[in-house]
Amino acid sequence: GTSAALRCDRSASANRCGNSGYNKSMSHFSLLSDLIDLDGVLEKDSTTDLDSRRQRDRRIGRRLQHDRNQPVAQIRAWLHKITVGEAPGNGPQGARLYHVLCVVLLVAGLVTGWGLASAALYYDGQQPINVVNAVLVLVLPQVLLLLVWLLTALPVRLPLFSQLGAALGFLNPGRLTGQLASLFVKRDDRGLALLWHPDNAAVLRPAARWLFSFWSQLFAFSFNIGILMGAFFLVSSSDLAFVWSTTLTISDAAFQQLLTVVSAPWSAFLPEAVPGAELVSNSRYYRLDEGSLAGAGATPQLASELGKWWPFLIAAVTGYGLLPRLVTLAFSWYRFRHHLGRALCNLPGAPELLARMNSPLVSTLAAEPEQALTIPAKHSTVKPKAGQYALQCAVIDWAGACADEAAMTGLLAAMGIRVTAFYPAGGRQSTDADAALGRSLFRQSREGLGILVRAWEPPTLEVTDFLSAIRRQCGDRKPVIVLLMGDADGVTASDRDTWQLMLSQLRDPDLHLEVIGETA
Repeated sequence: GTSAALRCDRSASANRCGNSGYNKSMSHFSLLSDLIDLDGVLEKDSTTDLDSRRQRDRRIGRRLQHDRNQPVAQIRAWLHKITVGEAPGNGPQGARLYHVLCVVLLVAGLVTGWGLASAALYYDGQQPINVVNAVLVLVLPQVLLLLVWLLTALPVRLPLFSQLGAALGFLNPGRLTGQLASLFVKRDDRGLALLWHPDNAAVLRPAARWLFSFWSQLFAFSFNIGILMGAFFLVSSSDLAFVWSTTLTISDAAFQQLLTVVSAPWSAFLPEAVPGAELVSNSRYYRLDEGSLAGAGATPQLASELGKWWPFLIAAVTGYGLLPRLVTLAFSWYRFRHHLGRALCNLPGAPELLARMNSPLVSTLAAEPEQALTIPAKHSTVKPKAGQYALQCAVIDWAGACADEAAMTGLLAAMGIRVTAFYPAGGRQSTDADAALGRSLFRQSREGLGILVRAWEPPTLEVTDFLSAIRRQCGDRKPVIVLLMGDADGVTASDRDTWQLMLSQLRDPDLHLEVIGETA
């Protein structure tokens, strides 16, 4: 993989390794395929020497700076460059299996829906079709299952409905499809089953959950299409007669009022699908020789009247079955894609990959042990944006970035920052101790807090966690100023941009970045 990437970077052919080649490839391979391939590549890549990975990924990262603020696109472009010229991984095979299972669900939904419609609307010319039974069979279960889906899709997990969802898991077409998919995946090659593999459950569980939801809604959507196709076929190919009958004591007027409420979603633009009082009265059916269909009252005109129930039935299936399932299908697909992207950036090794691509290359093979930084004399004559701030605050010396507090106090004073004291943090101190120090200083300082860091050292997770903990646990919106301290040559533009990117990802409007001294 490393040699292929180096050949790609050194090649003068833009069609192979440039943006045009990458965009062409992206049209053929799905995000799901890239996720499966990335898992295998990162696992294999973990055995490569760390310094080699740093140099390779930083080299690729320079070519992908246009995607720096789009980590998903950047990782996918990196994957494309790494795998150029290599045999396809399990990704395309997993994506094909995913599409095959989608087609299977579509066909199964159509066949099942058609079969249910044929059973519910069966008419042999003797007994008319009870529209109450048809609605109870074709519409009511879908409404109840839709409510269960809405409750299980809530961001807040309700114990009762979570247990209900687990108990009804054997009826979920999505989970059944997942079990079917596992039969086509080899034990050593995870493929599509990577999404619900226990090794990466914490990262991939949300994506797997919405994949199962997407599959179940795809089946439900095609199921409703099957019902409508079967109903239209029966209506057009036979003379159906609908009546309504119930053992409950209910008047024609009350039943018609109930139908009006049920028909409310489409009554404004489809009034012919709302049963009227005359249709309700004429189509009431009794088993005894009384009622609307008794004796010789069944005339051709009445038979034609009894066929007018079908627009209501079609509208009910569409309004309470097809259209809601279309919405849930689109929502499930969107959430599935969203969590695939998040999983792509959080697979084991992916955050480190992004850091290597977007951070300046720092060699860990120093000829001599690192010593505390001495502020160059020329920095004392540099005047950083005098008067930009008017703050009195404490300054955290992160990992021993400052060796001369007096000189640093003068530089900060030129920026309008009056230092009350310096406090050490980072380095060998524990994360809990750092967080406690930050909270304590933030409460003591009335105006803000400064954090002095070495600019050439890439921002680590320890730094970002420290900044996030301070802002999360302190309610006051006081400014936090990250102060970049450069070496003898100052702070490079690349180092500044790296820190700026990290801080922008925290989305804190009161988090500022300042450069101490000159910019190289």
